[in-house]
Amino acid sequence: WEEDYSAIKEYFDTLRAQGVEDLESYLRKKPEEVLHCAELIKVLNVNQRTLDLFSAESKEHLTTNLNRIFRDEMQDHFARELVDLWNGNLMYEREGINYSLSGDSISILLNFRIMPGHEEDFSWALVSIQDITARKKAEEYLQYLGTHDVMTGLFNRAYFEETIQKLDTDRGDPVAIIILDLNYLKRTNDTLGHLAGDKLIRRAAEVLTAAFNAEHVTARIGGDEFAVILPGKNAEEVPEYLKQIQTLIDINNKYYREPLLSLSYGAAVSQPGLRLEKVIQLADTAMYENKALLHRRREDQ
Repeated sequence: WEEDYSAIKEYFDTLRAQGVEDLESYLRKKPEEVLHCAELIKVLNVNQRTLDLFSAESKEHLTTNLNRIFRDEMQDHFARELVDLWNGNLMYEREGINYSLSGDSISILLNFRIMPGHEEDFSWALVSIQDITARKKAEEYLQYLGTHDVMTGLFNRAYFEETIQKLDTDRGDPVAIIILDLNYLKRTNDTLGHLAGDKLIRRAAEVLTAAFNAEHVTARIGGDEFAVILPGKNAEEVPEYLKQIQTLIDINNKYYREPLLSLSYGAAVSQPGLRLEKVIQLADTAMYENKALLHRRREDQ
């Protein structure tokens, strides 16, 4: 893009003459002025690559629809650009989100500079916009892989342990922890194959996803092991969650013929002076007691 920012420069001069010293504070008090400034910019030239990027048929098509491209968080980005210019920074680089005229979001890297010889009036500015959507998606996916289990979509052990460490460091409210173990996974793998075993793991994850919400940390911490962190939950509230888990297991088994989905689970709640590592051990012990009870019931049958 080639743009004329001379009206912006005149606007700045007017504000300074009125005694405005801090543009950032001024724009916070009068956010409508950000949109006013956007309307002051004149687009001098746009190349074909830019038109293609924004799905525009022509320069006129693009310039008459700038409000559809630079919206939402881009208004905040533009406000920061104005503050940079006000403070004498005539060259900068920023990442942001634009939108094509077809409605698609575009992650962009924006480079802006007032061209040499035009520092006094801002009459020629060069804006370069690079599409970095693919790179940002790759970065987001790598970040996702660092915190999630790919098979189930639940958080992974690393994220679980990181959360435990944070809660242990800054803890006021109680923290409940549920440890779960998927029963009969080895038998399923041996008799029906690993695809059936993987399906059983995903079914367990479906149950846990339905039982807990975004306030909770639901993780797969091992091959057949799962854990849930319930910040702010006390011992009186935990049994209802365990009941919900079992109800959802029963419902899940009605929809699938085989193999049988069965989870052993146990819970513990933090106490003053008790580290969460110990709470996990207590929940783990309760889980094994539940597993032993389940086996005894099956033997009695």
